[in-house]
Amino acid sequence: MTADQTIDPWTPADPWIPASSPPGRVRRRAALTLVVLSVATLVIVTVGLAVVRYTSWRFVGFIPMELPGRWAPTVAAAFAGLAAAALLGLRNRTAAKAAAALSTIVLFYTGCVGGAANIVAKVDRDVVHSGTTVVATAPGGDLQLVLHYAYARHYRLRTTGWLGREGQTDVVCASGSATVRKSTGGSGHEDVPAVLLASARFTDATHLSLVATDGRTWTVTVNDVNPDRTINLCDSSF
Repeated sequence: MTADQTIDPWTPADPWIPASSPPGRVRRRAALTLVVLSVATLVIVTVGLAVVRYTSWRFVGFIPMELPGRWAPTVAAAFAGLAAAALLGLRNRTAAKAAAALSTIVLFYTGCVGGAANIVAKVDRDVVHSGTTVVATAPGGDLQLVLHYAYARHYRLRTTGWLGREGQTDVVCASGSATVRKSTGGSGHEDVPAVLLASARFTDATHLSLVATDGRTWTVTVNDVNPDRTINLCDSSF
């Protein structure tokens, strides 16, 4: 061993790099881990959005993904993970190109899906919910009527449990405000009290008794999370 090859015993070892692994191998492993985690995150978000928006299996845990503000930060974090993987893999030209390509795909994905979600929210903005309230529970406790309060009041059926599902069809749709505009003839309008849902209860496991604030009553038959009809009080301004 020559003098130039002498190891300085006072030089501290790099705590982030195991002595048995060369730096390049550690960087490649870290980059691969980030890529796997980021891609897995994107798959989960994509599946969640697809289940909530386009299937009848609306699992309660995925419903918050209807809000772009909920899934956009997750997608951004995945993009940051891929960008970090690209930086770690810069010493390997092939890995750097692959990570850069995946990062570009994620960026394109975020723009397209985010833009589509915002368009959907504008066209059908009541689908984007914020919070729920349990209104009534069926005998046995496995089915509930819940209220989504957005731009309108949406009452929907939901099963309980950790795999709980929610129906896509409203049992009742009512105004989101206490008053509505009513035409008085010509170009005149006045504010009148909106017709809202006063009470709701399950008479048995498959029937709901509903009472509106104007005194009207209905009995709705339910099959799992699907009602046999929708009581539309959203257009009660006439």
